[in-house]
Amino acid sequence: MASVSNVRLRMGRRTATLEFAEVSFNINFSSSEVAHNLAFGLYTVLFEIDDSLDVYHRNQNGAFNHSLEWKANGDKDDFVNWLDSRVIRPNGDSTRSFTIRKDFNVGNQEAGNEEYRAYVNVIPEITTGQAWSNQLSINLG
Repeated sequence: MASVSNVRLRMGRRTATLEFAEVSFNINFSSSEVAHNLAFGLYTVLFEIDDSLDVYHRNQNGAFNHSLEWKANGDKDDFVNWLDSRVIRPNGDSTRSFTIRKDFNVGNQEAGNEEYRAYVNVIPEITTGQAWSNQLSINLG
């Protein structure tokens, strides 16, 4: 199963109204994933963290349909921006390195420091299959 390692976030100001976020990380693939050159959905998101890190729940419907929900742990963390989403493959490598950078306006900020974290999620194209049947209205009495 692919794993994410060495995640590092850098942020800074580009102009008076434009900031940047840059996330670097490695994706480590199993030998089977490399041999089959499986496709993966790769998602990178930026959050502003309030109080303690919230509890996050990933909603995945295959590799290419992803959303996040979270439950506050104190003051709810703030979604800032999707930094990137793409399809990747091992392409013969057991480890691939990525650097994702995006410029954007962070918006109104407090006077002091704020805490940020980047979230990286990689989802294989081979996931569970599921579906609902048709709905019946029937009296079995």
